[in-house]
Amino acid sequence: MTSALPNQDCRFCRIAAGLADPLVFANRSFVAAFDTHPVNPGHALIIPRRHVVSLFELNETEQSDYFDAIQGVREVIETTDMTSLYRNMLSREDLRERPKDHIESVLELPFLGNRPDAYTVGNNDGRAAGRSIDHLHVILLPRYEGDVQDPRGGIRNVIPDRAKYHKRQ
Repeated sequence: MTSALPNQDCRFCRIAAGLADPLVFANRSFVAAFDTHPVNPGHALIIPRRHVVSLFELNETEQSDYFDAIQGVREVIETTDMTSLYRNMLSREDLRERPKDHIESVLELPFLGNRPDAYTVGNNDGRAAGRSIDHLHVILLPRYEGDVQDPRGGIRNVIPDRAKYHKRQ
């Protein structure tokens, strides 16, 4: 289901309209903000300005702006002082009533001040894939050496019992 008009009850429509979380990037089709429940330092959300539910519903213009947004947000991540970002998040008035355990955990990570070693780019496209808000959002998740014990398989690990495979020699 796609709607060209913002949905007033949609958190991501409010972000796209500049009414929530500070924007860190914008192009003609997308905006981005740092996730306020970060998994790793620099965890960002790339959100289409138009209320659209699925990646597969993006129009031609949005499709052409998609990779520009990913690249632009990557540049923002790599030039942002993450310690200051998360310390500021802890004191943001608009986050006063929300849990801050994710922010506090990120502030304790040993690689907080490091440049990302890699990225995971993801989209939970559909409720069965884990989407919790029905407005497309692409996750740009910086990855750091040692952030998980064994990163092999990456996204395949969302279904742990079927993630492992053996290469033929």
